[in-house]
Amino acid sequence: MILLLGTLLIPTRGEAQISPLLLEVRGGAWVPTADLVGGFDGEASADATFGVHFMLKSGPITYVAGFSEHRFGCTQVQCGEAVDFVSTAWDLGMRVNLRQAGIVPWVSLGASGALLDAHVSTGGVVAREGSDRAWGYEFGAGVLVPVGGPFLINPGVRYGRSDADFDPRGTLETRYIIADVGLVLAF
Repeated sequence: MILLLGTLLIPTRGEAQISPLLLEVRGGAWVPTADLVGGFDGEASADATFGVHFMLKSGPITYVAGFSEHRFGCTQVQCGEAVDFVSTAWDLGMRVNLRQAGIVPWVSLGASGALLDAHVSTGGVVAREGSDRAWGYEFGAGVLVPVGGPFLINPGVRYGRSDADFDPRGTLETRYIIADVGLVLAF
């Protein structure tokens, strides 16, 4: 394991610089790290997440802007009523690249502004409830790996937090980990 990590940090001859403009499509899993509280109290379930981001690489910093959608739920047994959530967010952040070429490990910090939709099922009737703008943050780490030509893969893990106000229920607090893989096109 130490040998593998060491090879990521040692530059090798012949590695090409990664283009400064990148388009990334990410997909993976949203996994709760805490129970839901604030209007919808109970244990959240893991579900899918995806996103599309534009990135601009400038030296050791990569600026990230894009869109993401996270899905999760809470069963009737867990929350008193069955609820499926969809969080649609605009993301803005930055990554610090620990190398400039070849396989590039990174760490990140970002902010998001999301709207959450709750699809509440009570007695066979589904009602939609929407939140006010939810502000949150994420920080994470990953590695950008060239796979040939203009294509790269970008596995990563992020921790996040977001609080959304569902009037009149209260503020829904979410804490989560996202494990996903990005398919990247360099221009």
